Amino acid sequence: MDLGPDLKLLVFDFDGTLLHLDVDWAAVRQALGTEATGETVGTAIQRLLLAGDEAALASVTEAELAGLGETRLDPTVAGTLAALAARYHLAVLTRNSRTAVERAFAGVEPPYIVGREDVTALKPDPSGLHRILDHFGVGSEQAVLVGDTYHDVAAAHAAGVRCVIVRNERLADPPRGADAYIESLAELAPWYSPAGKPGGSPEE
Repeated sequence: MDLGPDLKLLVFDFDGTLLHLDVDWAAVRQALGTEATGETVGTAIQRLLLAGDEAALASVTEAELAGLGETRLDPTVAGTLAALAARYHLAVLTRNSRTAVERAFAGVEPPYIVGREDVTALKPDPSGLHRILDHFGVGSEQAVLVGDTYHDVAAAHAAGVRCVIVRNERLADPPRGADAYIESLAELAPWYSPAGKPGGSPEE
């Protein structure tokens, strides 16, 4: 998997990609009243963002934090991110609360995080990705989004960014249209080894 010699930025999805949040989504749907309307949780959260309904959004954040519990970033995942950070800018773009991401990274240097508090439109809207690209001053052709769902593929392509999908065993099928597919984050290891860096060589 060679994504070119100009790669400067890796953007990671959070839930399902870096770890799994065990959120009681049935309780969230009940709290948001989506069972009666048939509205998806994601659509409801997007509506609440646009409406500025902080109280309702806070209840979703509480559910996410409860789903996280005492779980923190797996040391293997943290090690992979630390090694990648030696070569690339790293960021997290998530439809979850930034608070949940920050707690998951407790004790570990976190990357630049864009959560739902930081945008008015969630993935698959590309605005969060544009925010990250602008933050680092990086062109879309120099970035890759690593995620697990169609939201990630659609957001990446809308922003002109390439997308790598990590297998999520909780999903029946991986989303179509990604530029590459991997079984785990460990497969990113060649990107941070001198010989495996895109465009690199063993002599570097």
